[in-house]
Amino acid sequence: YFINHFLRLYDFLAAQRVDLFIANSQNVAARISKFYRKDSIVVYPPVDTKSVEQKRSDFYLVATRISSEKGVPMVMVAANRMGIKLKVVGEFAGLRWEEGKIKKQESKNIEFLGRVADDELKKLYAQCKAFIVVEQDVDFGMTPVEAMAAGTPVIAYKSGGYLETVVEGKTGVFFEEYTVKSLIEAIKRLDKLKIKKEDCQKQAQKFSKERFVKEIYARVT
Repeated sequence: YFINHFLRLYDFLAAQRVDLFIANSQNVAARISKFYRKDSIVVYPPVDTKSVEQKRSDFYLVATRISSEKGVPMVMVAANRMGIKLKVVGEFAGLRWEEGKIKKQESKNIEFLGRVADDELKKLYAQCKAFIVVEQDVDFGMTPVEAMAAGTPVIAYKSGGYLETVVEGKTGVFFEEYTVKSLIEAIKRLDKLKIKKEDCQKQAQKFSKERFVKEIYARVT
């Protein structure tokens, strides 16, 4: 702890010599202001907004490192209680005992796909009924944008960078309490909405690679 104190002081002093901070979201910009007391500009990261045409199916999708920290167990519990199909893309992260604990929640309606190629993930985005993201206070979150690029609505925890990408009622829905109950309510609420594919894709284009190159070039030249 004693050493950490001096490391924080050194980090703060070093940050004061920075000419320009570029944050990848308003969420991160707020942290820079809080910890370094410096202003920053926001340039959202480049997202591959190209998608493929696929026939829509009835499963929900999660794509992340599989751990309690990422909220995957909570989504699995919700899926089991509702009896909905869930596909989980990603590799297990963390301790071995946690992997065993998560796998115990596996059921006939939950399928682990492991790590998949980018092209396959794009197909899954386009096929799923909705994409679910539940990580807390995420810096930005590129996967929701990738899902919207495929015309797919997003169910997101109302936190962090998700607030800057998902549009409530137009490209998806938020759940406010970090509980299975709140997530289930959001899934049910989305089911009653008529989210337009075109609205999701239009929102995703705000975070395209072309936009990123243009904004970065304008800041560094």
